[in-house]
Amino acid sequence: MPGLKDIKRRIKSVKNTKKITYAMKLVSAAKLKKAQDAVKASREYTDALGELLANLSRECEGADFSHPLMEAHTEVKKVRLVVVGGSRGLCGGYNTNVNKRIVKALDELGEKHPGAIIETVILGKKPAEFYRLRGMKYIASHEDLPEDANLWPIDDICLSLESDFLKGEIDEAYLLYTQFRSAMSQSLRVEKLLPMDSSSSEEEGTEFGPTGLTLFEPSPEKVFEQIVPRILRTKVRQGGLDAKASEHGSRMVAMDSATKNAGELGNKLQLKHNKLRQGAITAELLDIIGGAEAVD
Repeated sequence: MPGLKDIKRRIKSVKNTKKITYAMKLVSAAKLKKAQDAVKASREYTDALGELLANLSRECEGADFSHPLMEAHTEVKKVRLVVVGGSRGLCGGYNTNVNKRIVKALDELGEKHPGAIIETVILGKKPAEFYRLRGMKYIASHEDLPEDANLWPIDDICLSLESDFLKGEIDEAYLLYTQFRSAMSQSLRVEKLLPMDSSSSEEEGTEFGPTGLTLFEPSPEKVFEQIVPRILRTKVRQGGLDAKASEHGSRMVAMDSATKNAGELGNKLQLKHNKLRQGAITAELLDIIGGAEAVD
């Protein structure tokens, strides 16, 4: 049974841990606020581009015109999966859930395209560590990423996707990320990037109705040609922003839970310490009284 000194040492350790987790919670809350604002602004821009693409598709409907990035290949021999994960730990089950979804996504793509080669590009230190731990191969990883997802090498990744898709070196591309809804609610998604589909926004639940007469200058075809690569970059960047906000939200919730648990554990230890101390004092008093009576 631990003595008073051991319990006092544990109480001090729990209090120090509580201070650390509380500080980490406050830091994550501040970062989450910035990440939330970035997600909201980017999502509005992404939805606006989706609406524009839907309008362009209706405008060009029936015309002999399409974008190379929207043309499906006859046979799928190679698939590229872009994984967006966390950079640090202490965020609850966030990294574990991403790793589980990676394994499931690889299995699903393998079943969908039997015999196809599935290669992975990774954004984030934790999924890269997961791949190395399991002996799984990836073609590129970006691990030392800044806090702001807008500064990530999104353009380079998308240029590589476009170039390899147009050359026929890959036939499909997908994005795996955690969509942010709130600090308590995130959902893992696997979204198809290439070949791009103008109706993908409607499939995701965002319906764009007729917006009236729209004039495109210099022509719908020219605007269509420029907007498709921009939408690809926007989707990947949106995935990065969502993933970063989800990581901060998960860490804030985890640290809040750890702070509460530390407080409860500290109270239990303090109660145990008080009981032991009271018992020791009572024993000493009984010894004194017993000795006094023996003298008398």
